[in-house]
Amino acid sequence: MSIDLNLLPHVLALAKHRNFARAADSLSISQPALSRIIGRLETKLGVMLFDRTREGVVPTEYGRLMIERGSEIVEWSSELRREISLMQGLEIGQLIVAAGPYPHVISAGPALTRLMTSCPNVQIRLEQLSPLATVAKVLEGSVDLGIADVMDWLDDPRLEIVPLPPHTGIWTSRAGHPLAGKQNLLLEDVLRYPMISCAMPHRFAELLGAFPKAGHLGSDSGQFFPAITIDSLMLGPGIALASDAIMLTPPSIAANELRCGELVILDLHLPWQRTNYGFISKRDRSLSSVTKEYMACVRAVETETLNVEKNLLDSYVFR
Repeated sequence: MSIDLNLLPHVLALAKHRNFARAADSLSISQPALSRIIGRLETKLGVMLFDRTREGVVPTEYGRLMIERGSEIVEWSSELRREISLMQGLEIGQLIVAAGPYPHVISAGPALTRLMTSCPNVQIRLEQLSPLATVAKVLEGSVDLGIADVMDWLDDPRLEIVPLPPHTGIWTSRAGHPLAGKQNLLLEDVLRYPMISCAMPHRFAELLGAFPKAGHLGSDSGQFFPAITIDSLMLGPGIALASDAIMLTPPSIAANELRCGELVILDLHLPWQRTNYGFISKRDRSLSSVTKEYMACVRAVETETLNVEKNLLDSYVFR
């Protein structure tokens, strides 16, 4: 008795969602089509893989066996395809990258343009995720490379961490802000205003969580959520221009607004105002030629951006 291995993802999706409609949606097929596929497979095997109950779909003993073995087969198949792509080098292949909010804007996105010059036939997907979600994707093997804050995972034996140079963070506001031009500001001065940033790791919770105007602590995650929490940091300068909110950001993200004087840098410079992101990969997984080429592109963009930021900060006069 042969089993069509192409049907295994359908079984695994139904086991994951425990609902035909949700599973079908995840597979981009109709619910009746999924029902027919599972029904035909059960008929061919001569056993029921799932019990249909009012509470949802529940795997039977046979279903649990197929899910366990099927997961192994799907993972092995994925790794086999990946190993073949590794042997093919830069000519063809696929690259999947997950990046945190800061590297997504600063280098992960711009590096794709450069990669396409040397690898025009490569299929690429870039996802923006939190550092925690990025690491999870790396560990499960669903992405080739992560670029995110690495501070919480430096000692994780499962991961290969390669830090990238830090970017200095600045507090920036609109030019007419009440704090603009004031010298020797304290952190409590700045955090009396709404803060603009992405969600920040739990190591900042105690430092920032005492200022409710600036943001709040997540009850489950332990992260600090600024009053204006954004995933796309490119939205931040526009929000700062239209309000009294203050943005914590590497200067490159607000470079145009700073150069024309619409935004100003506030006189508050603390040691922890810096990025701590780097490359994250699974320790026991070889990097493809395409991944290595992409990493080189990221490093080149990082170097150029750091030079832009240094020149911007060196030329800025606090007044």
